[in-house]
Amino acid sequence: MGEWMAAHRRIVVLVVLVAAWGAGSALFISWGRRPEDVFFNAAMWAVFLAGSWYFDARRQRKMEAKLETLGGMLVYVRYPDSLPGSLSGIWNMGVASLAGTGEMTFQPAVYDTLEPSGRPTTFSAMTAVSNEPRTLDRKDNKYVTQRGFQTIRLATDKGDIEVAALPETLRRIHDAIREGDGTD
Repeated sequence: MGEWMAAHRRIVVLVVLVAAWGAGSALFISWGRRPEDVFFNAAMWAVFLAGSWYFDARRQRKMEAKLETLGGMLVYVRYPDSLPGSLSGIWNMGVASLAGTGEMTFQPAVYDTLEPSGRPTTFSAMTAVSNEPRTLDRKDNKYVTQRGFQTIRLATDKGDIEVAALPETLRRIHDAIREGDGTD
């Protein structure tokens, strides 16, 4: 079902907008409003919802275009074994690029514009501690706001890290680790 929805995104958006308009109309009618007000208010809510989706999709396209020009992937990195209360335990958004030697360079970035902040960190000698990605829990979703992100744990020369990204990105990181180990 999810694959069909991803392939037919415009139809899904149209169906959801019609459903929102119908639900809004039913709600306003149940409150005893006049029919003219009901249909106008429900239409305004549907337009607001459509505008929100449009601007979110536009922001996503801009971010993906910027990632493509940078030649990187959007990831979040944190050090799970850091001391409680340490800023290292918080997810840090940035752009990661992989080297063929099993190295990953992480450039911290801010906002959806992916403006660099701070100096890049190169993680080498990466080995996968957890091969199966796990879904993010409620605490993690406070910092990792992108939908569909999962996380894996890696052992590196700088200690254990957790990397949150899309499943395709995590697969690319696993492939880079295997290439670096020579176990391809």
